[in-house]
Amino acid sequence: MGTFDLLTGVTARLASTARLDEIVDTVVHEIVELGFRGVWIAVLNEDGTLTTVKDTVDGVESTYKAPVVLDVRTPLGLGFRERRLINVVDPSSLHVLEREDEQVPAGKLMLRRPVFDRLRGRPFATGPVLGSRGQPVGALGLSSYLGGQAIPDAILGQGLLRVLIDHLGFAIERAVHVAQLDAKLSKAQAAIVSDARFKAIGELAATVAHDLNNLLGIASLAVSVGLRSPQDALDVMPRIERAVRAFGELVTRLQRISRPSAEAQAADLRQVIDDILIMVTPILREQSIAVDVDLPAVPPVRCDAVLLHQVLLNLLLNARDALGATTVERRITFRVRDDEDQVRVTVADNGPGIAPAVLARLFQPLNTTKTGAHLGLGLAAARAALKTFGGEIDGRNPPGGGAEFEVTLAAAAPGALGTPTPPRPVPAVADHARNARILAVDDDPDVVYIIQVYLEPLGYQLSTATSAAQAIAVATSQPFDLVLCDIGLPKQSGLDVCRLLREAGYRGKLVLMTGWDTHALDADRRSADYTLLKKPFAGTDLIHMIDTLLA
Repeated sequence: MGTFDLLTGVTARLASTARLDEIVDTVVHEIVELGFRGVWIAVLNEDGTLTTVKDTVDGVESTYKAPVVLDVRTPLGLGFRERRLINVVDPSSLHVLEREDEQVPAGKLMLRRPVFDRLRGRPFATGPVLGSRGQPVGALGLSSYLGGQAIPDAILGQGLLRVLIDHLGFAIERAVHVAQLDAKLSKAQAAIVSDARFKAIGELAATVAHDLNNLLGIASLAVSVGLRSPQDALDVMPRIERAVRAFGELVTRLQRISRPSAEAQAADLRQVIDDILIMVTPILREQSIAVDVDLPAVPPVRCDAVLLHQVLLNLLLNARDALGATTVERRITFRVRDDEDQVRVTVADNGPGIAPAVLARLFQPLNTTKTGAHLGLGLAAARAALKTFGGEIDGRNPPGGGAEFEVTLAAAAPGALGTPTPPRPVPAVADHARNARILAVDDDPDVVYIIQVYLEPLGYQLSTATSAAQAIAVATSQPFDLVLCDIGLPKQSGLDVCRLLREAGYRGKLVLMTGWDTHALDADRRSADYTLLKKPFAGTDLIHMIDTLLA
């Protein structure tokens, strides 16, 4: 009855886990109780090598975990070939291999010196651990039986030890299958998320292209009007400037969307939703879809900002698609509410709702009512990705009709987004600043030309360069108060120009112009004393920066 209870307990423990370390610890404990002080267990890899999971002799566990290569000249290799445990009663009968190039006598099994020394010359048994179909799934080594006695053949072939070894094989097989399945599922989930992300990027590109075309239309028409007469040009210039500033704001939002999140993995939910609505609302308006927004102040949430943007954008676009061509007033509602330590975002529409058959498997992959390139992966990807951050998404048909999706997010710790840096006070502008000597550097000749013709009538003394080498040569041959340099120069970047100028002894001000995301550039500051000027910038922005730096 004691043996039966023991086996029942071992079986229950092994059946309750797929973790290899827990399986091995359970079996090793029982094997040690049977009198074995030396136990070695390994898992068979797909390439035919063995990875040690447990190796203990006299209660001391080895940290040596290098892969074991099977060699048929060893008892272990012979055991794998014959699918059985090899019992070595007299280890001294084996040839102890001192060097890898050493010849092994014909007809004799060998043991490498480190293994022989670790076994301390004691009898041992070793061979494969078999799975459910009799195939090797791992390896087992037993030694130090009752203080170093020879291991009886009988207990290796039947009895409690034999049952434990069989249980070990089945459990290892299951653990390996579970690990392989987890790996495949992780790969599939990554593919799902990637597919959904690309879909979101495609949808976003369409909305951004819409806004850009509108802004370009405004600017192009304004230019056409301005060409009629000088007075017309003066009248339309403010409109052109507003369109250009809108370009810059749109690009900034796009860069914020694509920016990797900080290590804190916190997101400003209101900023994410604002970015989405700014980009998508114009195209929804053209489709006669009204958007109601309830966006109170809420704490930052624990989530990747790019992922959150992707999920909410997909929900908004799904709501748009669900409205179809219905003749009723089409409406989408965006609602946010603070629920103690959670923040909930609801995206609802007043369309026909979710069909019962679809609702039952709403978050299953490949479940879609759309045609064409839609794979039905968006909601499945959203749920899987949000779980990583402790978030959840749910869909339902509310009593009032339509469809409603709710995203629940954990509130981030206070201060997770950091404290915004307050703007530095602007010093008074000195009268002599307008006499400054400035070098403008950009590989686009039109850029340096426009800067020159804009600044020179104001009293600045301008020189220009269109390459890093030319800029360094000019700046080291004559004095300048300020160097205005583009970051994206070919061969050597603007960052390299700053560093080389400092090394050459230049002590004036450095301004780097960039159309890239300044958040990313801040992490690559090779020189800590330059100022960033974000493109596109207006003439007043440029003058203000120059006069402020030289005040």
